[in-house]
Amino acid sequence: MNKTPYKLTASPRPALAPDFFAGRRKEFLKRLPVGSVAVIVTNPERTRSNDTEYAYRPSSDMLYLSNFPEPEAVLVFVKAKGKSRFIMFVRPKDRTREIWTGVRFGPEGAVNQFGADEAHTIDEFDSVMRPLLAEADQVYYRFDRNEHFDQQFRALWGKSQKPLVSPEEIIHEMRLFKSPAEIAIMRHAGAISAAAHIEAMRHTRPGMMEYQVQASLEAVFKWNGASYPAYTSIVGGGSNATCLHYIENKAALNDGDLLLIDAACEFDGFASDITRTFPVNGKFSPAQRELYEIVLAAEKAGIAMARPGVCLADVHETACNTLRAGLVRLGILPKTHLTAAGEKKVVDAWTKKNEKAKSANKEPNKKASKKANADKPLTLFDFFMHGTSHWIGLDVHDVGTYGTRSQVGKKRPLQVGMAFTVEPGIYVMADETRVPAKYRGIGIRIEDDVVITAKGNEVLTAGVAKEVDEIEAIMAAGRAHNEAVEQHFAPLKAASKRRAK
Repeated sequence: MNKTPYKLTASPRPALAPDFFAGRRKEFLKRLPVGSVAVIVTNPERTRSNDTEYAYRPSSDMLYLSNFPEPEAVLVFVKAKGKSRFIMFVRPKDRTREIWTGVRFGPEGAVNQFGADEAHTIDEFDSVMRPLLAEADQVYYRFDRNEHFDQQFRALWGKSQKPLVSPEEIIHEMRLFKSPAEIAIMRHAGAISAAAHIEAMRHTRPGMMEYQVQASLEAVFKWNGASYPAYTSIVGGGSNATCLHYIENKAALNDGDLLLIDAACEFDGFASDITRTFPVNGKFSPAQRELYEIVLAAEKAGIAMARPGVCLADVHETACNTLRAGLVRLGILPKTHLTAAGEKKVVDAWTKKNEKAKSANKEPNKKASKKANADKPLTLFDFFMHGTSHWIGLDVHDVGTYGTRSQVGKKRPLQVGMAFTVEPGIYVMADETRVPAKYRGIGIRIEDDVVITAKGNEVLTAGVAKEVDEIEAIMAAGRAHNEAVEQHFAPLKAASKRRAK
C-alpha cells in the first residue's frame, strides 16, 4: 500500500551532447570582434556555516559555454586575425583533495572532455593572461561575479587599460533564444515539476505543516534526477499566500484555507517555474472559486496572446484586463476600472482632491489622514502588484533584454525560442476592509512556462492540473489513497500500542 514519490516513466531523459557546447562557443567567437580577448569566470564557492559550504553551482554563463562543473574555473576566448583559441583555467589535479571532495578534471580533462584548445592550472592565470591582454585591442570582462578573479584581472588589465566591454552583452542575447535541444530539457524539467505539484495535491490535508508539503514536492525533484529546486520553494497557506516571496514554510495548514505553492526544479542547469493554488481540504469555497476562476481566465488569456510579434507587455495587459473584468463583476472594483485609463482617471481625481484638502487644512491630524486613506479608491495594483512574465532558462529569472532603453515596459517583440512565464495573481490582504470579508486573506497565483513557436506557443508545464474540477478530483483520489493506507496499517499500529503497554 505504501507509495514511492511519483516517478516519470514516459518521458526520456534529454541531454546536451559535448559538441553542442562547441557550437555555442563557435557562435560566441563569431560575434566577438577581431582582436578581442574575452574572459568568463565562474561563481565562487559560498560558506554556509563555519567549514561547510552550500552545494556548488557554476555560473550560468560558465554552464552555457562549457558545462564545466567545478569552481575556480575561467574560460578565455582569443580572437585574432585568422585564428581563434578557447583556453580554460582549472584547478590542478590533487590526490589528497580528491579523496575528500571528489575527482577533479584538471587541465587534461579540460582539453579532452570539455573541448579546450589549451588548458592551464588556475595558478598560471597571471602569466598566461598578461601577454594576451597586452596584444588585445579590446577586452571583455564582467566585474562583480567573482571577487577573487576580479582582483587578479584588475591588476593585469589596469596596466594596459585596454577598452573594456562586458561579455554578457553577447552571451545573454544568445541565451535568450532556446534551441530545440534546450527546449527538450526545459520540457523535461517542467514535467518533473508538474509531477511534484500533483504529488503535493495528493498529499495535502488539514493539519499538515507547510514544510511537510515542501518535502513531498522536493522528494519528487530528487527522485527524478533534478539537481536542486530552481529557487527556494514557496509553500504558503491561508494569508501567507498574500506574501509574494514567502519562504518560511513553517505554518500549519488549516481547514478552509487555500495553499499557494510556487516551486519547481532545475534539471541539467535549466530552471522550471510553476505556481498552483488549491484548497487544503480539497474543496474550493464559493468565494475562493470566484477569485480562482478570475486568475485562471487571466492566465489562459495571457498564454493565448503569446505568439511571434507580440510582446510581454501585451501579455501583461491582456491578463490585467481579464483580472479587472473579473474584479468588477464581483463588485471589488468599480465599473470605472474596467480599463487602465478609466482607473487612472478616478485615481487622478482622488489624488487632486486629496492634495487640495491637505493644502486647505493647515493643521492636518492623524484622524483626517486615516479617513483620507480609507477613501482612497482601490485599484488593480492593490490586488495584483507584479508583472505577468519574466524570461526563464538557465536562471529562473533569466537574462536577456526586454526592450530598448528608451522603451517603457516589456516591449520587445517575441520570437521563436524565447521562453518565459505567465503568472497572474490576486492577493487580498487579511486587513483589507474595503473588500467583503469572504475574500480577505486569500492569495492566488497560477503560473506556467511558455516557449514561443512558429505557430504560437507551447506550454512546457502543461502536465499539472489547474482546472477546479481537476484539482478537486486529484485531491479526492489522494485522500482516498491516504485513508486506504491508514486502514491497512491500523492493525499493526494497534498491536504496537498493546505491546508498548
